[in-house]
Amino acid sequence: WDDGMRRISFGLDLPDEFYCSITMEVMIDPVIAADGFSYEREAIQDWLSKGHTTSPKTGGNLPSTELIPNHSLKSLIQDRLLSSSAQKLQEIRRQTETNENQAAPAP
Repeated sequence: WDDGMRRISFGLDLPDEFYCSITMEVMIDPVIAADGFSYEREAIQDWLSKGHTTSPKTGGNLPSTELIPNHSLKSLIQDRLLSSSAQKLQEIRRQTETNENQAAPAP
């Protein structure tokens, strides 16, 4: 699912809030850090495991290393990606049909 979500997000116009400020990729498992911002879980865990005690976004001190799952953002991202990818697929099908019709010899 993770790789698929990254693949189908390519080329879509998505809100900045859907992207992790550490990885610059669409988040799959967003969590809220003590700075109030959401990050991809793996990226912020890696940041913290390297001994950082500051926010990757603001540079301010992080009073805690607790991470809270951001279920709302995760649902928004998944819904938007699935909806957008379905729309892209319809556009590709229409273009393919138009190209096939233009290429077909006249009867």
